[in-house]
Amino acid sequence: MPISQRTDQPNPRRVRGPSFQKTELTRSEIVTAAITEFMEVGITRATMDKIAKRANLAKGTLYLYFASKEELLLGALEVTFSESALSTQNLPRHPGESMHTYISRLVLPPMERFHHSVRADLARLMLGETKRFPVLGEFYYDKIFAPWHVHLEALYQRAIDEGELQGILPATAAMLTGSPFWLYLASDSLQAPVRPGCSAAELSQAQINSIFGHYKTSQAK
Repeated sequence: MPISQRTDQPNPRRVRGPSFQKTELTRSEIVTAAITEFMEVGITRATMDKIAKRANLAKGTLYLYFASKEELLLGALEVTFSESALSTQNLPRHPGESMHTYISRLVLPPMERFHHSVRADLARLMLGETKRFPVLGEFYYDKIFAPWHVHLEALYQRAIDEGELQGILPATAAMLTGSPFWLYLASDSLQAPVRPGCSAAELSQAQINSIFGHYKTSQAK
C-alpha cells in the first residue's frame, strides 16, 4: 500500500499552549518586577528591557502580556489596588449590623495593611508623576477613587435612610472617610514618627466615629 494511503500513521502531535495557571503566574511575575522597577527608578527611567531582566523573562514575553510600558504600569496599578481597598467592596453586611460597624469593617482592614504594602509607595509614585503622565491621574480617579467613593456614598445614604445618620451629606461623609488615607500618606512621606492613635487605621476609625456622632459621646463619658 502506498505510503500516502496508509491509515496506521500516528496522529500529528497536538501543540498545547501554556496553561492558565502558567499564564497567570507569568503575569504576576511581570507585575511584581514592574512595580519594583517603577518604584526604584521611576516611570521615565524604567524600560521594558529592565523589567524583563528583573522578571527573568525574554523582553518579547512582556509584549505578549502588555503592549507597552504604559499599559504595564496601569496593569500593575490595577492589580495592586484591586487587592487592597477595592477588595472589601463586596463584603456582605451581617444581619442586624449597624451601618457604623459595617463601614468600619470595610474601611479598616485596607488601612491596617496600608503601611505594610506597596500601596502607599504606588500612591506617592502616582502623585509625583501625574503631571508627566496624566493617564495615571485618570486611571486612579476612574478605577479607584470614584468607585470607592460612590460605594461609600451609597452606604452613608442607607445609614441616613435607616435613621442611623443625620446632619451630613453622603458625599461629604464619603470624602471625609477617605481623608485619613491622604493625611497618613503625607505624614508617612515626611517620615514622621507614628504617634499613638495616629496610625492609618486609627485615624480612619476616629473619622468614622466622628461622622456617626460617636466621637464626642465617647469623649464625654
